[in-house]
Amino acid sequence: MIDKRTEDNIKDTKSFLESWGKFHQTYINLISKGTFTKDDEAVFFDTKMILSERYSVLTSSLEFKYMPYNRLSDPVSEILGLDNISCMSEKRIKKIEDSWNDSYIFLNKILERLKNRRKRLENFSAVGVRIKRFMERMLPQKK
Repeated sequence: MIDKRTEDNIKDTKSFLESWGKFHQTYINLISKGTFTKDDEAVFFDTKMILSERYSVLTSSLEFKYMPYNRLSDPVSEILGLDNISCMSEKRIKKIEDSWNDSYIFLNKILERLKNRRKRLENFSAVGVRIKRFMERMLPQKK
């Protein structure tokens, strides 16, 4: 059985991961330059705002919450919460880089769970599921 919602979620998650990778590359390019123009920061923050909206949509459609693993906060939200990049210390840059790594792991685990769900659903017969749902509605519930 093919579940359209699962397929859409897989597509959306892959798309977000691709955009997330491009956003990370933008961040790396800015950090490696060492100096920032107002245009550089504007591009970074415009991209951040777009990704923040997309992440919000993604989290609501997938109905997941970050489950702590070696950290207490969602690494994606932490990065999307950056206020400035022009005056970050080396320690802060290292912490943000660790958050990028954690965010890729987190997002890829979500994608893996969705793909596993797709595999499980492939084993179900669409006709059988419809018959079961019909029978559940027609037969009174036992208490």
